[in-house]
Amino acid sequence: MKPRENDHLWGHKKEYAYFQQAIAQNKLHHAWLINGEEGIGKATFVYHLVRLILGNSPAAISRIKAGSHADLLVVARRLDEKKNRLRSEILIDDIKAVGEFLRLTPAEGGWRIVVIEDADLMNRNAANSLLKLLEEPPKGALLFLITTHPNRLLPTILSRCRKMSLRGLSTEEMEQGLSILAPQLSEIDKNKVIQLAEGSLGKALQLLESGHLNIKDIVENLLNHSFKSKDMYQQADLILQKENGFTLFLNLLTDAIALRIRQAVQTQKNEFGHPMRPISQWIEIWQTLLKWHKEAESFNLDKKQTLISEFNLVSEL
Repeated sequence: MKPRENDHLWGHKKEYAYFQQAIAQNKLHHAWLINGEEGIGKATFVYHLVRLILGNSPAAISRIKAGSHADLLVVARRLDEKKNRLRSEILIDDIKAVGEFLRLTPAEGGWRIVVIEDADLMNRNAANSLLKLLEEPPKGALLFLITTHPNRLLPTILSRCRKMSLRGLSTEEMEQGLSILAPQLSEIDKNKVIQLAEGSLGKALQLLESGHLNIKDIVENLLNHSFKSKDMYQQADLILQKENGFTLFLNLLTDAIALRIRQAVQTQKNEFGHPMRPISQWIEIWQTLLKWHKEAESFNLDKKQTLISEFNLVSEL
């Protein structure tokens, strides 16, 4: 589901109320930078503001969802038809369209709104073109720049925008979102993914789609000594069936080992209450895992056999 199609807005109530008051008092600044971590609902938040400003009637919402509202222009990376994939940048032609759009009279007598998704991906020419619009905005113009990386934008652009930073969602808000977006999820898996997603519904959905939870279970069983050696080949197949599973397994395993190294320093026991191995052993395992993974990918070695070797390395110590 695209953010502009999402009827639900989880979290960010205080920030939404701020805009409600600013609109009611006619004190809305012409340019806003909405930033925050990936997947916390920045774009969904902005499109709900667009609904608030352009009208919450069923007809207006329908046009906003379809991208056909006459007073709304969305700028995002376009498809590179030659390479059949999204461009890596927002180009100056995209921003020139913004100037042309804002010079038109609002079709419904109010604001003309521009939403720039992933604004930090504007190249230098595009950013400079936008800067001119921010310096002398047409009457009735309202711009929302959405970004996860505000530090990548020109300082002069930052200085001409009001900045609003959105926080990650609370556990309750994550539960509400997942109950609608992933209703089939068990309570156990829901709790796991909420813990891993760190307040990001987008990240939670990516974890579910990637099979992250299954691989996380393999890592936990491996480190908790409840990993069954007779199932090694089956577990390796499960990892390799997942998109980017080979790399994901390494990341989860090395993260878990890093946690155990910290626990060894602090408590001498791991999260399961078992005595910790010496730190030097964990560091040696961590280094060996990285070396084997790099060799498997660099020299196109058998990834399944590499996983089996890694299982044995960790489980036998």
